[in-house]
Amino acid sequence: MFKKSYNRAVLRLRVETVTPLLIKAGDAGLDPTAAELACVRTRHGAHGATVYIPGSSLKGVLRSAAEASVRGQRFASGSVGACNPLEHGSSCGRLAGRDRPAPAEVYRQQCLACRLFGSLALKGRASVRDLFPWTDGGDVDTGPGGKNWKAANQVEIRHGVSIDRIVGSVKHGPFEMELVPAGVSFWGEIALENYQAWQLGLLVRALDEITDGFAQLGSSKSRGLGVARVEVHSIIHEQPARASERPAGVGALATEDERDAYALLPELEFPALPGEPRGLSVRFTARDLDGVQAWMEAGRQALGRLA
Repeated sequence: MFKKSYNRAVLRLRVETVTPLLIKAGDAGLDPTAAELACVRTRHGAHGATVYIPGSSLKGVLRSAAEASVRGQRFASGSVGACNPLEHGSSCGRLAGRDRPAPAEVYRQQCLACRLFGSLALKGRASVRDLFPWTDGGDVDTGPGGKNWKAANQVEIRHGVSIDRIVGSVKHGPFEMELVPAGVSFWGEIALENYQAWQLGLLVRALDEITDGFAQLGSSKSRGLGVARVEVHSIIHEQPARASERPAGVGALATEDERDAYALLPELEFPALPGEPRGLSVRFTARDLDGVQAWMEAGRQALGRLA
């Protein structure tokens, strides 16, 4: 499905912490005063050192939430909702290796979750980028070095202990946890490539799971950490200019032979938007709240029609 460019999209989103957040760094370094469980940090070329949410951390939560919402289901098309990666003989990753079948055959045998997020045998459609505590073009509070950035990097220190469940005494601790406080926002993007409407719907379903509190970010979730809200601020969709007059998923843009070869699932049209010519491509952008919600709802409906 990556031999041609059918469509692509970028979802720009904001993640706001409802409770403190801890995404642990690999090690505390050589600083003897550093907390044992320190927040992950990076050094931005223009704005210096900062806490952030790694794209891999958010993608892992999104995948787990998406799999949980479709696991155990078999849809009308015969597709499985989510495979079990621990069952090597039946998981989607079993097709990885030197003698694996043709790409179309590999894609046909993937579960819905692996068709979106990828497996050992297939590249995923969704790429999650790192999220930072500022947004370009924002006001003085949300821009680089602003009030939100300062609040995110003014971390909280919380003390904890580990209890031995057999004897009831302290097994380890007290230890220090470094937490990003509640009420802080992070901005980032999720990119989709050659996707169908139902794949957007499955991604939106996973984002809803975070906002609804069923999925949490980072570590120490059982201690109350990692509750967050997610808002999609805009959706940018591009496709070849000659493909269609309105935005569409791969199922509407591919040929009949390609749909049969890859066993593409039924497609649903996206809301109509005015297109902006960009060379050989045309861009459709949903920026206002109603437009973004309409796109997300179209994805949810496309996912629901698979049942």
